[in-house]
Amino acid sequence: MLRRARARVKGHLNYYAITDNATRCNNFVYRATHILFKRLNRKSQRKAYNWDQFNQALKSVGCPRVRIRKDLNPFRSAEAC
Repeated sequence: MLRRARARVKGHLNYYAITDNATRCNNFVYRATHILFKRLNRKSQRKAYNWDQFNQALKSVGCPRVRIRKDLNPFRSAEAC
């Protein structure tokens, strides 16, 4: 389930991580992480993960980080001069 979630988050970031959208993408990753944590702990009456174990599992799977994939304004630094 973690690998499928990682693939979906990565696909979302590949599409939406453009210039001036990093804040929204960070918000999406934050919310998706919390929803996944709640979803995994809903499977039984006993919690499957605590927060530290969940973060360890995300590190082992390789949670994608937000970085701008496409710069829509490549001459931004030249305009500042």
